[in-house]
Amino acid sequence: MSRRAFDAEIALDLTVNLIPFLIIGFFVVVFAVFNPWGFDPLQSTVQFAVLIVTMGTLAFVTYYAARAIETDDHTRHDTSET
Repeated sequence: MSRRAFDAEIALDLTVNLIPFLIIGFFVVVFAVFNPWGFDPLQSTVQFAVLIVTMGTLAFVTYYAARAIETDDHTRHDTSET
């Protein structure tokens, strides 16, 4: 029987990326609600673009790493029930 995608073992391996993702998300919310430098269209656009692109890249790399771990024969522990 094959493993489900993103089982508990893989989820534990990938939780390392959850902390930076939450930190970046925290700053997106803080800067959206309370912007200590005021609102400048160019500065705010660049600021949010950097944060959101970083979050998106981190999410993509995490997903790609999970897929790579899942398909690697060395980490695959299929069990056959007899």
